[in-house]
Amino acid sequence: MINQKVLKIKRFLRRNNYDAFLVSSPENVSYISGFTGGDCRLLITRRENIFIGDFRYKLQAKKELDDDSFCIEMLSSSIFTLLKDLLKKHNISSLCFESQYTSVAFYNQLTKHLKRIKLIPTKETIEQQRIIKTPKELQNIQKAVNITKKGFKKLKTLIRPGITELWLKHKLEEILKSYGADGLSFDIIVASGLNAAMPHAKTTNKKIQKNEPIIVDAGANYKGYKSDLTRTFFLGKMTQYAHYYKLVATAQDRAIKIVAPGVKISTVDSRARAVFKKDNLQDFFGHALGHGVGLNIHEAPTISQLNKQKLKSGMVFTVEPGLYMPEWGGIRIEDMVTVTEKGYRVL
Repeated sequence: MINQKVLKIKRFLRRNNYDAFLVSSPENVSYISGFTGGDCRLLITRRENIFIGDFRYKLQAKKELDDDSFCIEMLSSSIFTLLKDLLKKHNISSLCFESQYTSVAFYNQLTKHLKRIKLIPTKETIEQQRIIKTPKELQNIQKAVNITKKGFKKLKTLIRPGITELWLKHKLEEILKSYGADGLSFDIIVASGLNAAMPHAKTTNKKIQKNEPIIVDAGANYKGYKSDLTRTFFLGKMTQYAHYYKLVATAQDRAIKIVAPGVKISTVDSRARAVFKKDNLQDFFGHALGHGVGLNIHEAPTISQLNKQKLKSGMVFTVEPGLYMPEWGGIRIEDMVTVTEKGYRVL
């Protein structure tokens, strides 16, 4: 089977009259080739597909690479020496590289060893491919979401006065892994009471009290794909928070319901923000409405007022409105949606 992801890179090279593309991001290496290890690269030329790794990953590469079109090259010295030899062997005179994943030190070594090669910085070339998820990617993301939802359901039964935020955090990690997660999407956030007023609060040894909100933000990693969900729990009466919780839930619902191909991303964000503005609470929701999720926990598209792109079928992103009140805490509800051919589906 022809690797369509590789073909898109080759088309990019031909369209711009470039000779080769060096893929350095571990997520992009995985996306293009299927390899899930680290510290390896791909060199894609107009004719060749080369996997570059070292002895640690030789057997793993043979097992995981998506097809037999990849030639495996093992490092015997430095990556720069091997690149120099490979570019000479394949008559390469111009090389694209991923500028956002390339350190100054690595770039300086490239210029030192590849003096006759034209180096071309590129940004988000592969990430733009990754915006649209394949059916297999959607399947893995859905599995990660299902694990997280199941974990939250179990966690809810464990919340009680006197336990600490850290205890809940470690318990949820244990639960997610027991339900099939390969790991965590990110460091779990548990923020109760006044701590919940910080959108990305640091989980502490604070004891959870009655009649206060508890924000839990977590995600499972499944076969490299991530989930990202947030729930706000309450112990005891939530009377004083009920109005705010309803506003957050309404903001999320109204934003999700307009998701469809062709809708401006900024419009989705504005739809949620308008709910808070009606109650003059817009200043208490200061972050973007959401972000793309896939191999990275934060990837394109960003769901914000500044993004004028239009939604496309196959996009996956979070919708996570919140209200953060310094005097008592905060409330956030976060779910993930995918854009379908005619609308949306909550994952």
